[in-house]
Formats: sequence, C-alpha cells, structure tokens
Amino acid sequence: MKLLSPLRYPGGKAGLAPFLTDVLDLNGIRGVDYFEPYAGGAGAALALLADGVVRRISINDADFRIYSFWRTVLNEPEWFVDRIMTAKLDLREWKELRETCLSPDGKEMRDVGFAAFYMNRCNRSGVLSSGPIGGYEQAGEWRLDVRFTKPALAERVLEIAKLREQIDVSNLDAVVFLKERLPSGNGRKNAFVYLDPPYVEKGQRLYLNAYEPDDHGEISRYMAQQKILPWVMSYDDAELVRRLYKNQRIALLPINYSLQEKRATNELVIAPHRMRLPRTMRIGARKFEFKEITPRNIA
Repeated sequence: MKLLSPLRYPGGKAGLAPFLTDVLDLNGIRGVDYFEPYAGGAGAALALLADGVVRRISINDADFRIYSFWRTVLNEPEWFVDRIMTAKLDLREWKELRETCLSPDGKEMRDVGFAAFYMNRCNRSGVLSSGPIGGYEQAGEWRLDVRFTKPALAERVLEIAKLREQIDVSNLDAVVFLKERLPSGNGRKNAFVYLDPPYVEKGQRLYLNAYEPDDHGEISRYMAQQKILPWVMSYDDAELVRRLYKNQRIALLPINYSLQEKRATNELVIAPHRMRLPRTMRIGARKFEFKEITPRNIA
C-alpha cells in the first residue's frame, strides 16, 4: 500500500492498513464507509481509500490546526503545492510559521494549515510544539529540512486531491463526531470505525488536545454502547486502557517507534467480541502473531 499522508505522526498508524483490510474482508464489509475520529495523519484511511478497500472516508481531528491542513489540501491543493515548493527551510521561516501555528486565532485557515504542516515536517518527531530537527543552532548531522522533501510531499498532496470527492473532514470532539456523522440505526452495520485515541502515558507531551482519564472513559463508554457497529481501536498499553476495555477483545501489538530514542513498546488492538480478527497481523510488510489477551473468535 502506497504511503499518501504528508504528515508525520508519533505512533502513526499507516502501517495498520493491511491489518484493517484483513479485518474488513473477514467481516464481509469491504467497500463500506470509513470513519476516523482521531485522524491526525490519516495514513491508514488514505491507504484504504486509494486501494478501493473502503468507499469513502470521514476523517476528524479536534486540533483546528490539523483540520486546517486537511481542509486546505482538499480545497486548495495547487496553492498548497506552491507553498511547499517555495518554502524556505531555515530558522527564520521556522520561527515565523511557529508563531502562526501556536497562535492561529485571526489567521487565514490555509496559512494555519500550512504552518502546521511545516512544523510537522521540520520539528522533532513531528510534534507541533517541539523544537526544530537539529536544534536552534542547526549544527547537527540532521537539520530541519531533512524531512521536508519537496517533490515527494507535493506529489502526495496532488494524489490526495484526486480523491477529494470521497473525503469528508471535520473539526469536532470525537464522541460528537461519531454521534453526528455515523449512520443511524441499522445503517451502522455498513460503516467501519477505526479509533486511535491520544496516548494515556505520553499524551500531554504529544498532543494539544491531550485526554484526561475522564475523556478516555467517555469514549470507552460510547463504544461499549455500540451493538452492531464494526470498529477497531489502537491504544498505548496502559493500565487505564486495559481496565476500561476489559469486556472487549484486547491483543498486544508490538510497535517500533522513535520519540527521542528508538525502542520497541507494546500497543493494544481492541475490538468488540463480535468482530472476526485474523490470526496474523499484517503491519506494513511485516507479520506478527496475534497475541490476544482476551481470546475468542479468531478467524
């Protein structure tokens, strides 16, 4: 599956697209509409759409800056590509765009969207509030331009623009998004939701809209109420998460990621017991044994 998202995300889930494809096929719901309340880089959503696995995608992000990025890419792709190709990759430009990103009120949406994109590509680990790659002295081996590959990023924007009639974008609270955008009644059988909520353990450092325990509890209660809706969730492996989802299927997912240092950590895949899951998890080009904590109904 081709990587289409122009955004870098801590723990980004584009690599889960093959696994989600297997889930959709096993449950006989290939071709349904796809909903993602915590879109971020939307890597998995875009891969599934581009490969025709889902009919259309509805992506949502509570961070206005990320929402502005997606709206601008879909509505003004040529303008966005021009900004990419003419961007100055130096500290002076970085400081100006950082100000726009940190104080978006009163600024044009497209300027906010591009500033968020610039910070995402030029900052450490893609975190909007962190410092530039290479530090403020720009004296290291890697500098802030290392992840800003202009032609490749411009191509991704144009590829996404070709799919814009099949993409809806919103800027809502996650539960509000699900309540307002999902089909009602039995129509939910023909939808699929993928959720990747903010991390419990490192959320305050990574996200503007970090979750408190009550927020994690709210989304868990809402998903527990869904009796026919097909859904899958990924989460960091935290005691709170295991407790909130103890009545759902939980499996361990080893993820390699870098946030300061490279290391392997466990994340969780969660789904209702009625969902059929594959014996092997395909993540990118790799395969992992499905290590389920609450085993039942593995296909």
